[in-house]
Amino acid sequence: MAGLVGFLKYVDDRRAVVSQIEKRLLGLQAQYESFFQEVARARETELGQLARLISSQRASLPPEIDRALRAAGADVEREYDERLRELGEKAGTAERAADELRRESIGREQAVHAKNTSLDSREEELKARNAELLDRIRRYNGRIRQLGGGFGFLSNFFAMRGLHKERRAIDHEQADVAAQIEQLRAAWARVEEEHSRTEEALRKKWVERSAEAAALRTKLEYVESSRQRIVTRSTLERVLFQIGAQRPLGGPQDPTCPRCARPNPAGNHFCAYCAQRLGTDRPDFAGSWEEIAEINHHHAVFSEGMRACQEIIGLVRGLGTGLDNFARSVSEMCATQSRYPLPKLQIAVPEASVAWGQNFDLFDRTLTLPEVQHPLELARQARAFIDRTFTESSIKAFFETMGEELSRQAKAQWG
Repeated sequence: MAGLVGFLKYVDDRRAVVSQIEKRLLGLQAQYESFFQEVARARETELGQLARLISSQRASLPPEIDRALRAAGADVEREYDERLRELGEKAGTAERAADELRRESIGREQAVHAKNTSLDSREEELKARNAELLDRIRRYNGRIRQLGGGFGFLSNFFAMRGLHKERRAIDHEQADVAAQIEQLRAAWARVEEEHSRTEEALRKKWVERSAEAAALRTKLEYVESSRQRIVTRSTLERVLFQIGAQRPLGGPQDPTCPRCARPNPAGNHFCAYCAQRLGTDRPDFAGSWEEIAEINHHHAVFSEGMRACQEIIGLVRGLGTGLDNFARSVSEMCATQSRYPLPKLQIAVPEASVAWGQNFDLFDRTLTLPEVQHPLELARQARAFIDRTFTESSIKAFFETMGEELSRQAKAQWG
């Protein structure tokens, strides 16, 4: 038995192979994306060329092509009208929502103004009453001082007591009026604060709806003004991008691509491996029609290759994460073994896991074959490994078998 260190070395070795697989796949993905951009540019060029040829030679087009263009054009027109209707409805809905928010804001402003007027009127009434009471208090204070002065104090004693009683009543009423004034001002402050918050929320919603309505109206105006150009372009795309020409891969006797040196049949306009243009562009209708058919095939091929790469890259990254987590667990056991007086754990990687782990090497070698430079071959190989080997159940069994062996041996040897 190799022990924990050997177990960890095995896991690290599998992780290194998985990292190499990911590196190779990322390289292929970048390559396919680069070539795909070339195909897209060539496709755009050929589409423009064919559009000009069709426009100038419409009367002499083959009947089947003319029928296809007319049928597609009718479908595009219907879809375009529906799109215009939807945009108009969305713009109208956004405009009505913005207008409703504006009316709500005006209504709230008027309500607050009415409330303000009412509060102001009540405050003025109270302020006038308060001023009157304060004046009365001053007058009573003066009379009390007069009655209390000199030798008339004793004779005026009972009259002063009555004035003091009346003065206390006036003081109480004045304090009550002052309190009412403060309450009114506090109520108005609350109304103002609530109004400000509500108005800010309404303003924000109004800006959003107005901007949405303006953007939709702008888009609608553009779509309406560009109708003929967009309909013509869409019709051509619908017809021309549906055609495709399956191209066989080249053999040993076929000419090689000047860029990637892979063989291609003599009639190919583009390299099946790297999308390099082979030969000069044909400007005539028949040549352009043939070229765009081939371009559509390459477009589909490289799209398929990129999708396959993305699928297997995601899977490989998941395997890498699983191996990283497992390696940490084994490292922790190694640390425990070193830290405490425990016997060296005698353990080996289960044979079933070792056997399944060889699939990493097999897939890595597959990615070095010249054939996988072609996107369809890569897609075939990747999907075969996913469907046949890298299944969820088999990956789970690979990790669980090793984990169960670690637990079993640790329990048996360490107690």
